[in-house]
Amino acid sequence: MHVSAFEEHGFPKLNQITKSLAAELGRVRDKERQKIAEDLHDHIGQNLALAKMKLGALNSSLGGEHSALVAGISDLISHTIEDTRSLIHELHPEWRSEVNLKQALDWLAKQTQAKYRLPCVIEFGALPKPLEKDIQEVLFQAVRELIVNTVKHARASKVRIIGGCEKGWIRIRVIDDGRGFDPSKLVSPSTKSGGFGLMIIRARLGFLGGNLYIHSRAGAGTSAMIALPQSETESVEE
Repeated sequence: MHVSAFEEHGFPKLNQITKSLAAELGRVRDKERQKIAEDLHDHIGQNLALAKMKLGALNSSLGGEHSALVAGISDLISHTIEDTRSLIHELHPEWRSEVNLKQALDWLAKQTQAKYRLPCVIEFGALPKPLEKDIQEVLFQAVRELIVNTVKHARASKVRIIGGCEKGWIRIRVIDDGRGFDPSKLVSPSTKSGGFGLMIIRARLGFLGGNLYIHSRAGAGTSAMIALPQSETESVEE
């Protein structure tokens, strides 16, 4: 595949065993996210809801001078419940199987702006429909990893997610106006540089016949492109 505007930078050469291990690690991480989400829902979320109910019952039996304090605690619990629900929504892949890729990324863009105060604009042309559940999850996690790296390292003022189908390929670009970086730093993947997560993404895309391309330089922002053959999908939605 020829990609004129993008160069593949900074990734170490991966042999087949390393690719297999990295892809399997990605699948394990998905399962762990789901388990954490289920635990949050079954224990923390339900306990918070119960605590709020009991606090309401307590408030009805207290004097007026305590009402403001109880109301403040109740509001704090309500905000914590909302934060927990948002985290469950982000971690658990099941809800994403009920929406298409654009809807899932729309949600991610809104969360990015609300949680990190980073303006995130999403632009889509033609979208593949329907995507298999596993493929959509790989694409979603790839974009999410790129957004997280932008938040952690780029010091960007905005980020754009541009997606669609081009010449038989699904292409999703994540572009920021941050400080950029030297791609050679990704040669030794680490959790600090973000290279390890990107290596996992690239391995998982590779198993589907796709790849991850990154172009960046200091002071000039970063452009990342996820590319996946359209043949991996069943049809195309205009």
